[in-house]
Amino acid sequence: MHLLIAREAVDAHLSVAGDLIDPDKSLTDKAKAGANAGVFYAKWLPKLVAGQGQLPYSYNEFKHEVDLSVHLRYVERTARKLARSTFYAMSRWQGRMETKQGFLGRIVDIGAELFAMSAACVRAELLRTTEDHGREAYQLADAFCRQSRIRIEELFGRLWTNTDDLDRKVVKGVMSGTYTWLEDGIVDPSGEGPWIADASPGASEKNNVHRPIR
Repeated sequence: MHLLIAREAVDAHLSVAGDLIDPDKSLTDKAKAGANAGVFYAKWLPKLVAGQGQLPYSYNEFKHEVDLSVHLRYVERTARKLARSTFYAMSRWQGRMETKQGFLGRIVDIGAELFAMSAACVRAELLRTTEDHGREAYQLADAFCRQSRIRIEELFGRLWTNTDDLDRKVVKGVMSGTYTWLEDGIVDPSGEGPWIADASPGASEKNNVHRPIR
């Protein structure tokens, strides 16, 4: 659906302004790329502001006993928001964007949630028109979408409020052995025995203590 909007944010930035973040390009190439980008973005960016998601009667074909149109409008609006967030991040970090794995992971998770919401609504409508249990499918799709919206809003909040920079430093410390002193004095929970019980094939030598529940 409108998730292509978010994908276009990445493709457009790389194709139009890629030379701006390429360290091997000359100042002349960067200047030319900047001029082309300015013309392109002047036309393209306004498309990320408004769309069918702002119209109260959009997707009314999904409005029956349970109203799924509200979720599809949310998907449309949020896809545009996702594209704006992605574009801002690329403008902010440029070539360092690839190092922001926590940010990118959340962007992907938001996109996956939006796709799942769209798929759930479309599937529910298909069941309503072609098979039984359409009403129940609508109810399930509505429940899923409401849950998904909560996850999406949390992920959006964590795009800009997180501990990613500190986490990367801690991970480097863990990998380099900086914190191995924390293991000092830890008591081996296995005592004198092995960490993993023997798994040699054959009949068990222990009594079966399993008791069925009736």
